Amino acid sequence: MDRITVICIGKLGLCIALSFERAGFSVMGVDINQDYINAINQKTLNSYEPKVNEYLRESKNFIATTNLKHGLEFSDNIFIVALTPNGGGDNFYDHSILSKILFDINACNVKNKTIVICCTVMPKYIDTVTTYLLDDCIREGKCTVSYSPEFIQQGDIIHGFRNPDFILIGEANQQAGDIIQNILLKVVENKPRICRMSPLEAEITKIALNGYLVNKISYANLIGDTCLEYGADPHKVLDAIGSDSRIGPKFFRYGNNPGGPCLSRDTQALSVCIAKVNIEPKLPLAVMDSCTDHLKFQVQKMIDELGDNYQVVTIENVCYKDNCKVPIITESPKLKIAEQLSKRGYTVRIKDTKNIIDEVKKEYGSIFQYEIKTD
Repeated sequence: MDRITVICIGKLGLCIALSFERAGFSVMGVDINQDYINAINQKTLNSYEPKVNEYLRESKNFIATTNLKHGLEFSDNIFIVALTPNGGGDNFYDHSILSKILFDINACNVKNKTIVICCTVMPKYIDTVTTYLLDDCIREGKCTVSYSPEFIQQGDIIHGFRNPDFILIGEANQQAGDIIQNILLKVVENKPRICRMSPLEAEITKIALNGYLVNKISYANLIGDTCLEYGADPHKVLDAIGSDSRIGPKFFRYGNNPGGPCLSRDTQALSVCIAKVNIEPKLPLAVMDSCTDHLKFQVQKMIDELGDNYQVVTIENVCYKDNCKVPIITESPKLKIAEQLSKRGYTVRIKDTKNIIDEVKKEYGSIFQYEIKTD
């Protein structure tokens, strides 16, 4: 049975590891929290992410460890899914966790490893930082480092990972690309397009794609706001525009700004990336300004509708996207609206499930009232 090691098995990494196991691989996951590792190995971990509990409970060839050396010895195919949060500055993303892992791998003096970085990084990270930190491993062709990020949404990770529109592989060389492609094609349940290129090209592709999605969403909202001011139906107008195959209906409807931990962040990263090569990032900056304007428009519309005849404004379902049961409120557009209404003097009640209410309380504390859904 083919083996795979997944380093960093958090929310995304665990889903990837379990998907590999489900596809027939023997998998070892590596992370640093012993209690978390114990819960995985004892199959007592409880996740809100769809299919995780089921995949873990039914897994037969998945084990987790805190020992990086054991993980590296387990397999020659190493997938790294480290967190790269917004760190600001010229590099935008905080690569420190990923870089520490690469430094530690290099210290283990491994050989014949196909290393695949799956997390979002700034362009040239693979060519400059990674190759430097893994110099001992890469020298004389002992190991390769490629870049193959995923395009998924939390709340639908496993389905998205196993049913991608395309597979992106920034390959170190053709042999490494073939290995990665063969692995991923055993996992997917559909027939995605395969896009193979250099690591640098893949790095740009990742953030440029997410930046375009925000561009598309913000344009739809701009047209929707305009429709409302004219007295037209934004849904009819956008449905018609989205019927053109050059545009398409996905991410092209009137509603809230994009939420979640990736889209807005990667649009900001794109602007930094463009500016670093002395091109003015006017478009991504304008897109972010447009999202801010749309939020102001939504808040004012609600105030106009509420008038002076209000007691408490109730806002429900405040997860970062609609119909999501996973307690993620990062960049939640509804919470941003709620916060603005609170600043305007309105009493705002957040109504949602207990797990999501708990997350809101951690970030917003007492500025809202709270009501837990019972249905």
